[in-house]
Amino acid sequence: MDDSHQPNDETTWASLSRREKALAAAGMAGLALGVITAVLVALLLGFLAVAAASLRLVEADGIGSLFWAVALFLPCNALAALLTCPLRWGLRLTGLASRTKKATEAALSVATTFLAVLFTEYFAPGLRVHHPWLPALLAALLVALVNLRIRPPRRPGDATDPAAPSS
Repeated sequence: MDDSHQPNDETTWASLSRREKALAAAGMAGLALGVITAVLVALLLGFLAVAAASLRLVEADGIGSLFWAVALFLPCNALAALLTCPLRWGLRLTGLASRTKKATEAALSVATTFLAVLFTEYFAPGLRVHHPWLPALLAALLVALVNLRIRPPRRPGDATDPAAPSS
C-alpha cells in the first residue's frame, strides 16, 4: 500500500488497486450485513417483548411465526407509511407552529407503527391475535418510548435549542 498519500489527497475509486477495491467492497458488504442484522434483531426483540407482554392475546404456532412477523414487518411498515404519507405532506404544507408540527409528526409516527403492527398481525402466517389492536397499541407505545429515550424533547432555553434567544 502506498503511504505517500497526504491527508488532503482525495482517493478515487479508479485509483484503487484490485485488492483495495475488493477489501472496500467486502468491508461495505460486512457493514451492510451488520446493520441489517442489528435492525432485524431489534425488531425480533420488540416482537418478543410485545408477545410476552400480551401473552394471552397472541398465539403463535412456533418461533418461526415470530420470524415471519419480523420479515413481514418492514413491508407492512412501508405500506403503513404510504397510507400516512399524504397526512405528513399536508402537515408540512400548513402554517402551524413548529412545536405543533413536531407533536403532530410524533402522533403520525405512532399511528404508522400502530398500522404496521396491525398489518403484520394480519399477514404473518401462524400468528393468531385475539384483540389485534391491543398488541399494536403496546408496540406503538414501546416505539414512542424508545424514540423519547433516543431523542428527548428539548425545553426552551436549552443550549442546543435553536429557538432559544441568544445572549
